Amino acid sequence: MTAPTVGEKWVEEPFRRFLDDARIKCGVVLLSTGRVIAQYGFAGPDDVMSVCALASAINASSRELGKQLDGKPFGELHHAGGERQLYMGSCTVGGSDYLFVGVFDAESSVGVVEMYFGDFRRALEESWNSSTPAAPTHGDFEGDLNRSLDALFGPIE
Repeated sequence: MTAPTVGEKWVEEPFRRFLDDARIKCGVVLLSTGRVIAQYGFAGPDDVMSVCALASAINASSRELGKQLDGKPFGELHHAGGERQLYMGSCTVGGSDYLFVGVFDAESSVGVVEMYFGDFRRALEESWNSSTPAAPTHGDFEGDLNRSLDALFGPIE
């Protein structure tokens, strides 16, 4: 497995272990605002930027839909495609809401991904508690996204 690219060091080991254990083909960790924290398996920053923007919007709308239907936000989403499946889960670490979006195939299953996502959440919390994460930024979505993509892929020229 090639190493994931990460913008915050405290995410690296939990993310790498989750990708490996759950057999994720490509995935991204982001703040619920859309700011990318780590990625694996994407061709370039344009793909990651699109996934982050879509995931942020899907999270906001699915949380609201869950509240309206069941009185509580949906926390995880799964889509079973023909050859590949998509999983999206959320967690709160250090007071910030994080999302994970990943794609897996027949080498894994939604049950395996869910199980290892639980481990991933706990590992993120432990890693955050034992490190000095970057201070969260608020209000400048486009600027935050561009800075995080630059940290992962280098400046776009």
